[in-house]
Amino acid sequence: MPRSRILVAVVAVALTGVSCYQDPKAALDAMEETLALQSTLEELGSRTTELQFAVDSLRGVVARQDTTIKALANLAGVRYAP
Repeated sequence: MPRSRILVAVVAVALTGVSCYQDPKAALDAMEETLALQSTLEELGSRTTELQFAVDSLRGVVARQDTTIKALANLAGVRYAP
C-alpha cells in the first residue's frame, strides 16, 4: 500500500475520532441546565394548579354573592340583570 493511502486512512480515522469526541464538562453543563429547566417547569405547574384552585374558589364566592344580590333585589322589587 502506498504511503499516501496509509496517511489518508490514518487522517480519516483520526478525524472520525475527533468528531465523535464530546467534552464531558459541556455534557454535564447541559444536563444541569436540563434538570434546572425541569425543576422550573414543575414549579410552574404547581403554581398553575394553585392559581386554578384560587380562581375556582373565587368563582364560587362570586356565584354566592350573585345569588344573594338577586334575592335581595327580588325582595326589594328591583330589577336585577347582571
